[in-house]
Amino acid sequence: MTDNTGAKERYDLPLALDSDHNLDAWEVRWLWSFIHGDIMDVQVRNRLRTHWGFCSRHAWGYAVIEIELWQAGAGKRGGHQPFDVGILYGDLLESMRGYLARGRRGSRGKTLESHGSCMACDDLRGPELAGIIVTHAGFNSLALAQEANQLTHTREWFDETRDQWTDRVCPDCATASRIGTGSHALRCRPHLIKAGAFDDDTVGSVVEHLADLQARLFALVESMTQKGRPSTPTDDASWVEALGWFHGWDFPLAVLAGGDPHPIPQAAHAPLARPSTPADA
Repeated sequence: MTDNTGAKERYDLPLALDSDHNLDAWEVRWLWSFIHGDIMDVQVRNRLRTHWGFCSRHAWGYAVIEIELWQAGAGKRGGHQPFDVGILYGDLLESMRGYLARGRRGSRGKTLESHGSCMACDDLRGPELAGIIVTHAGFNSLALAQEANQLTHTREWFDETRDQWTDRVCPDCATASRIGTGSHALRCRPHLIKAGAFDDDTVGSVVEHLADLQARLFALVESMTQKGRPSTPTDDASWVEALGWFHGWDFPLAVLAGGDPHPIPQAAHAPLARPSTPADA
């Protein structure tokens, strides 16, 4: 066994571009394996609903891993796209919207809060086996982490859709990042909780926004299937908005401010075809 103390402390940090804050090999191994199967487990999905996904670090890391490492798929991009992310966060949006619309005024704060703990953090904080870190199908996690942390495709998504999602960035996140507030800005879930903004008008606006966001995210997921219609620019931005609303906007804002990515190293694995889903039929 090996001491993973430094890594455990790392998991408390926000995900960022520098080597002290980006994804380590243990996180890449866990998230890559999660995408390949754990997300389909009913108990796992129920736990994710209770916690509203992962913590901010591992929610954005989950998206990065899928976008950077999954090379094959349907739709106009044919891979490097947030398919699993879209399915999970579409489900979370539907749950949140329903709870806020039907719940009592006094329960709104509790509804918005995460309950339990982040699954990724819990699993990653245990002791690790020494030696080469191997992940799903025998891939070398160190090589996968190096590839994922280039953010080549994630940055492309952020850049291509920035005109859509920057208009909806939480005003509190925007102020912290010293950018202007868009005309459709809405507080993210963490800042709604911090501000105690649970009045009828605010919650009504949130429910309306989440309904629109869920519809656009559904359209994006459908566009990544064999028979789905092509997505629009606002559909393409929906996954960024969904993670931004649930977990805060620091990561995409930091990526846009971080300059051009370095060239990615030689691929650490062969292209993978996504298993077929009922939507592909």
